[in-house]
Amino acid sequence: MNQRITFLSLLLIFCLNVKAQGIYNIVCEGNLTRLDSILKHEKLNVTDERGRSLLHWAVGCNQISAFDNLIKRGLALNSEDKDGYTPLYVAVQFKRDSLFGKIIGLQENNNWKSKQGAPLLERAILDDKLSYVEKLIQSGVDIEIKNKRGSSPLEIAQRTGAEEIEKWLIVNGADPSKVRNFTVRGQYMGETPPQLEKKIFAPNFISTEEFEFGSVFNAAGNEFYYAIAKGEKPFIRYSKLENGIWSEPVTILSSDKYGYNDPFLSPDENRLYFISKRTMDGSAAKEDHDIWYIERQGSGWSEPINAGPNINTKDNEYYISFTSTGTMYFASNVNAKGNRKRANQDIYYATFKNGEFQKPVALGNAINTENYEADVFIAPDESYLIYCSTRPEGLGRGDLYISFKEENGLWSKGVNMGELVNTEHHELCPFVTADGKYLMYTSNEDIYWISTKVFDELKK
Repeated sequence: MNQRITFLSLLLIFCLNVKAQGIYNIVCEGNLTRLDSILKHEKLNVTDERGRSLLHWAVGCNQISAFDNLIKRGLALNSEDKDGYTPLYVAVQFKRDSLFGKIIGLQENNNWKSKQGAPLLERAILDDKLSYVEKLIQSGVDIEIKNKRGSSPLEIAQRTGAEEIEKWLIVNGADPSKVRNFTVRGQYMGETPPQLEKKIFAPNFISTEEFEFGSVFNAAGNEFYYAIAKGEKPFIRYSKLENGIWSEPVTILSSDKYGYNDPFLSPDENRLYFISKRTMDGSAAKEDHDIWYIERQGSGWSEPINAGPNINTKDNEYYISFTSTGTMYFASNVNAKGNRKRANQDIYYATFKNGEFQKPVALGNAINTENYEADVFIAPDESYLIYCSTRPEGLGRGDLYISFKEENGLWSKGVNMGELVNTEHHELCPFVTADGKYLMYTSNEDIYWISTKVFDELKK
């Protein structure tokens, strides 16, 4: 599975056969004898690269005995990882009922309710887990508690379509009159454009409690497409500017069998490209992602059409962008072999001639390395490209890099876009608006934007 898609599934992923090493693996196995031995020379409060404690791992792996052992040793019950998530958050996310009850019972005071209550309820609502909403409210968490976006549990439930939770909250005292409604007007959804400081794009309208990624405007700036990660089946939403007001985002591509994501418009905007694991007949999901598209038909769209065997292989093809002449840039792991992991991607391009895409060509070593390269945005005039890569010198789990076309026609070596863009989180899905003024991308599960003036210094 593509490394970027892995991050879409869950905020915290405990991939034991790949990620867990040493003491973390021991905790996940519940091997108390080995745990006792290793803790004689290892610090109890050790954390992994994402700041997760051994207690996070014990809860994530549902190891109750290991959890009890660590608590007796004095490990902090409410330690936070780099995302601010506690072991109790992990218990809600992974539905660890017994450990959820244990952690609640071990709390020394009620401070956890005001500090952790909002993110816990948010997680339960996003995962449509009514039982955990009930447990949290019945444990004393305020039913009107606001998260960092100013959203109450009822507002989140209404925004995400969690109807059963919405009804329960209202019956149990949530006030519908306190729910905010957003009317969004004008260019760029009425947002004040950023300069050299990144900003969340359209908060509480586009960038919400859900995981949004892969955003793209049309050239006129009156259509907006983006993807939402929900479980293993992401879907694509759409909003349109009509009579000065942006429509409430609606889902245009979804399935209960497979996901749709990475939307991108063709140069003439008559096709919307995306990726999916759907089989050719759409009856089921398969193992790898292919590139697909739908065509405009009047006021609607056609059924999905596969981009064809010149592009798609038995391996993964990801994230599409186009030059003004119709050349497609994308990523694939079709040639990952030798000492390269199957999850690693390279960036390719394929010209469009005589009504079909030609055989793809891999970019050179200035771009493709033995690391992961994907999520490529190509400037329409091919003057630069931006892509995501995971490299040892990176700032986070995945950074955006930029490369410029040199006078000799070759690509310059990719440059990390630095702290103005990248963080300790995962930056992905770059897109530059048609006017060339703004870079949009995903970071920490929201859509951000920043002025393309940031390119100037990088080009030097």
